[in-house]
Amino acid sequence: MSAAARGGRTAVPADVGSLALARLLAGPGGTEEIARALEWPPARVQDGTLHLQQSTGARGRTDLVADYAWAGHLGARHLGAQDLDSVHRLGVEERLLLRLTAAGLTDRAVGGEIGSGTEVVRRRREALFQTLGVTSRHQAVGLGCLAGVVRRADMPDRFEAVRAPVPGHLHAPTALANRQLAAEGRALVVVPRQEQAALAGAVAARAGGLHRVLVITAPGAYWEHDLAVLAAAHRDAGQVLAVVERAEAVRLPLPPGVVAAFSARAVRAAVGTTLPAVLVATPDGLESLSRLHRDGLLAPLDLTVVLDAHQPALRDLLERHDRIPPGAGVLRLTATARFTTCDRTGRDGCDPAVTGPLTAALALRAAADLGLMRGYRLAAAATARSARHMGPAALVADLTRAHDLRRIVVHSSRRDSRPLAEALGRTGLAAEVLPVHAREQALARFTHGTVPRVLVVDGPMPPGLGADALVHARTGAATEHTAAVVEAALTPAGPGEGPLLLVAADRTEEGWTALADLTGALAALDPHLARDLARAREQHTGHDRLEFPLTLPPGADEQRARAVCAWADTTWDEEMRATAARAAADGRARRHAYSPSGRSLTAWPPPAPARPARPRPDARRTA
Repeated sequence: MSAAARGGRTAVPADVGSLALARLLAGPGGTEEIARALEWPPARVQDGTLHLQQSTGARGRTDLVADYAWAGHLGARHLGAQDLDSVHRLGVEERLLLRLTAAGLTDRAVGGEIGSGTEVVRRRREALFQTLGVTSRHQAVGLGCLAGVVRRADMPDRFEAVRAPVPGHLHAPTALANRQLAAEGRALVVVPRQEQAALAGAVAARAGGLHRVLVITAPGAYWEHDLAVLAAAHRDAGQVLAVVERAEAVRLPLPPGVVAAFSARAVRAAVGTTLPAVLVATPDGLESLSRLHRDGLLAPLDLTVVLDAHQPALRDLLERHDRIPPGAGVLRLTATARFTTCDRTGRDGCDPAVTGPLTAALALRAAADLGLMRGYRLAAAATARSARHMGPAALVADLTRAHDLRRIVVHSSRRDSRPLAEALGRTGLAAEVLPVHAREQALARFTHGTVPRVLVVDGPMPPGLGADALVHARTGAATEHTAAVVEAALTPAGPGEGPLLLVAADRTEEGWTALADLTGALAALDPHLARDLARAREQHTGHDRLEFPLTLPPGADEQRARAVCAWADTTWDEEMRATAARAAADGRARRHAYSPSGRSLTAWPPPAPARPARPRPDARRTA
């Protein structure tokens, strides 16, 4: 095997004589023509070629040309072409044929990959050579190597497996995930959303290499980012193909080097039946892969990676075995330490029997220490008793003046978003709703505006906006939804950004439900927060990271106590039981102690006292 692909250029003889011979071997000429060009005897050309093959481990002319192409010593003109435009213009079926040609497969084996007979394979290869303007296999493969169409993984007998570089902060989660997958075939890792594609690429390219990897992700703010990261990680390891539904193929963007397929035939035409590939599929695009699997035309998957596995659509999809082709392992990546909270769905987090144990976590605070996420300051504020939308609008205006804020994101419900933006405009602030379409213009005005500007969002928002504050004025949303908005706001737009001010805007008569929702999202993102809340509650001193940035209305002491309690109890059922047990031990139930859903602590019965152990009969006789 060659010494190629060890993290850089291929090691090949590069003296003047060897380079001259290799460049002529890359062309269409035979031994006699090469000897005349070099003014060498034909025997010396044969001996020199044998020496190069022995030095590189090449088995023939095609392998030798590929070595020198990967090493950067050949150009298009050495291979009989003026440029690489003809290679770049190849369709997916022609690219697949070129990659299969590089693998050195027989015509029968190539026909099995593309579903054609040997005679059809020969005709299609001749047409491919005419398109490229070459006359031989080694010329075509060399051009494919130069253009990036032929990858190292396409020539497994020539090149060693290439491992994608792993970012330093992901070394530990990657190693733990690989160990867990090898032991049990399933792993669950908590990592910020923008890091999930990098972790998926590192795990998929682990030692030994994986042949077929399926990555499932919902189209959204991270779609193009995920594809670009995976394409860079698998540049030499195999084709990265976006498997989408037909309507999605029109509207979803694709980074350079990634093509889309929206039918089983298109998937097979792009990656064959067994070639190394990373298939990035949307939930709607999985049907194409399932059809190939049912027809026996899809090689077994080595690994299935689910990004944002806590999303309800993806979580429910994983339970449909008929929708996802089987794989040897399943890696779930999520940004939340708990998938759900009991006050919303009655399901207490993830089920280890399904997901496996929590393998590794790069929690919110650890990510903030690494500069991957921003720190945050949590604030509670009561809106004034006024018209429905003027209260939150006046609160945002007061926050802007008190804290000198320039960019504020307000998280509202879809019903209230436009009236709230209009109310903010009446306070003198430049406010608009993040639209569904033509979002780039609105985001540009928000990030580059010179006056204080407010962006009202009612759904998913892009990460890295660089906002100074996030005002949460929506209640009743699922924890997953609020956590996604908070994580996007905490994603830094650049290095060195200060902490984000997270403000819960509540109507006092509603029992601090916005604060409960906001802290529930934070507790889902940060597995250490629940522990800190319990510790703060034990000390009866609140929490040092909870702020009240504005003057509270009358009854401030009681409201402060209710706010701290709501924050502390926005966790899970066992937390509420513990709080109820403490209240019962004190002999009184605080009337301001409510759960996030507004129920009193008395709704959670204290645990029964432990019964003393009965002595065994033989022990009584001994006594």
